[in-house]
Amino acid sequence: MPRYKDAEREQIREEVRRRLIEAALNEFAEQGYANANINRISRAAGFAQGTVYNYFPSKRALFEAVVEEIAAHHSELILQGAATATEPAARLERFFGAGFAFAQGFPAAARLVLSALYGPDAENRAFVRQAYERLLGYVEREIVQTGALERQFRPLETRLATAVILAVYLGGCAAGEEADCIRQNPRAVAALLLD
Repeated sequence: MPRYKDAEREQIREEVRRRLIEAALNEFAEQGYANANINRISRAAGFAQGTVYNYFPSKRALFEAVVEEIAAHHSELILQGAATATEPAARLERFFGAGFAFAQGFPAAARLVLSALYGPDAENRAFVRQAYERLLGYVEREIVQTGALERQFRPLETRLATAVILAVYLGGCAAGEEADCIRQNPRAVAALLLD
């Protein structure tokens, strides 16, 4: 007779996976991808060494699962915040406000994403960009293109404007006094970009 019913087994499996991803997020954020250690991740999650490999075939697969979860949560929070505005200029302000709130509320996640985007591993950079494609598309379509079409923004090159918005956003997500100044003023940041 089985010890666990299928539903219980799946619930246990999901809990273990969640704990491994949480431990991996902290390990990757603190150590970077190259120095992250699978055995430390397993132990930090409260499991035996090597437990990660029962759930993820490789360190890369674990990293990608962590980034996918961060990107999904991060994007959803920003999109919910920005979508409440009807005008592109207000969406831009809410984009910054919700995004900066995410960076302050989840500093390890923000640190991991930034270190992967600006780190030496080209595969990690490409994967992070891919994971954030939905958010990038939203900024381009619903803020930049719509703002130009509705003549709320000056005529501009869409890709360049999107890149500038994301560069300012990522700078605001970084650590330090300069980033604190940016994060505290999403309205001023949006107004500066609109000028």
